[in-house]
Amino acid sequence: MDIIETIKSRYDGLTKKQKKIADYMINHIDKMSFITMKELSDATSVTEVTILNACAALGFPSFKEFKYEARKYLGLREKLFLHESGDLGVSTIPKYELDNKKELLKSIAEEENVQWENYYASLDYEALFRIAKEFVYRKQIVLCGRGVSKMLAEMISIRLAGCTIGSVVMDTELNDNIHMGLPLIQNQTLTVVISFPDYYFMTEKIAEYAKSKGSHVIAITDSKEAAITRFSDDVLTVPSHTRLFLNTLSIPMGLLNVLTSAIDIEKNFKGEGKEAIGSLGSYFQEKSWWKLGK
Repeated sequence: MDIIETIKSRYDGLTKKQKKIADYMINHIDKMSFITMKELSDATSVTEVTILNACAALGFPSFKEFKYEARKYLGLREKLFLHESGDLGVSTIPKYELDNKKELLKSIAEEENVQWENYYASLDYEALFRIAKEFVYRKQIVLCGRGVSKMLAEMISIRLAGCTIGSVVMDTELNDNIHMGLPLIQNQTLTVVISFPDYYFMTEKIAEYAKSKGSHVIAITDSKEAAITRFSDDVLTVPSHTRLFLNTLSIPMGLLNVLTSAIDIEKNFKGEGKEAIGSLGSYFQEKSWWKLGK
């Protein structure tokens, strides 16, 4: 029985004020994952004690357990939607493309190489150093993502550790992970949200929550139109798809290499911005390791 069914099954036994809370919960289930008790109290014009009593009447030991079940429900709903819509990023190679497998693979490699070179040419080093300062001077860093995005978050965390900068990785698909990580997101926290198609909804919710807490939010995604950008102070976009895959790690990893290099330089140059920017550009001009097939 999911949270909506649970509320409806116990609805008749609630008091008038508890029913008012239950109605709000059902009608605004998308907000329930991260809503505070005070916010719910203000929205329903009831006391926080009444909310706690309503949670108990609905079978939840505490308000935290209620929010946990709300996140679990939203996660399952999203997975069902993707399954029913068939929007799972699965590609099928046309038969005519398989006539020459070697040429097909070579053309895919060349396409990805051109994509990276075009992206590299558009890099804004001033913006990269401005963002790098957030990593160096913020008291706390939380990196959020799911699936491929979580892999990128873990890579950033490893690189930050090499710069003696601590960070926490939050898997936005795991309720326990979210439950433990949310208290870390405060106004002095740098929250980095990473989201690529299929743009997992819970990562967007984390970005929204972080913004509401006054955290500085950096989004790493493939498009300025991605939902997480609405709640972000800084946005880094990078192409992530290839002919065969919805998401590839190669070009986003290239961005992370540049970004974490900027962070390391920023920490060592201590404010010598112009010299640092020149060094970063020169470093990546000299390197050719990103060029596939060369």
